[in-house]
Amino acid sequence: MLEHENLLFEFAAEPKDESRLKDPLAEQLTEFREFGKETRVIQTQSRTLGGKPLHVATYVNEFWTAKQRAASSLHEISYRACFKPQLPRFFIQRLTEPGDLVYDPFMGRGTSLIEAALLGRTPFGCDINPLSVFLTRPRLHPPTLEQVIERFRHINLAKADEQPEYLLVFYHPETRREICALKKYFLQRKADGNLDAVDEWIWMIALPR
Repeated sequence: MLEHENLLFEFAAEPKDESRLKDPLAEQLTEFREFGKETRVIQTQSRTLGGKPLHVATYVNEFWTAKQRAASSLHEISYRACFKPQLPRFFIQRLTEPGDLVYDPFMGRGTSLIEAALLGRTPFGCDINPLSVFLTRPRLHPPTLEQVIERFRHINLAKADEQPEYLLVFYHPETRREICALKKYFLQRKADGNLDAVDEWIWMIALPR
């Protein structure tokens, strides 16, 4: 049986002025000049299943480019096979309103959901991979630096039971002990029902290790 987990969160984001994005999407694409190029419209010819001619307008331009690098630091986590946040942002801004629900059925590391939340939408997503929950939920509830520092004051990084030998290929013995102690702490907190947003944030950061 395949399992997945739904995520539905409220995220405090400052509403942005998107009045210029309220025209029909086709008009916005036609008038797009943000990167200095005009949009070309190509009529793609096809046929319906019944054999009738079908003409589909294809809009060609650089609607998002490799030059776009600036994005929220919440996106900066270790994860492969992810796309730039500018891609979902482009469509979220043009096809939804602040307060709308944005659903991603294959949320991966949560790029679309984080962008939706940053734009004042309500993110909702799921994924068959439980890793997605670990990577997405903490970034929708980020703690303060002070909260993280205070939490580490209560974590005993010297208390580790299981310390696999194979990890010595990658880590110094002291580092291995701390990683294993951190893992023990998280699993115990989860078993006791005490895992909170600060724990989940630290767990997410430590997960790639």
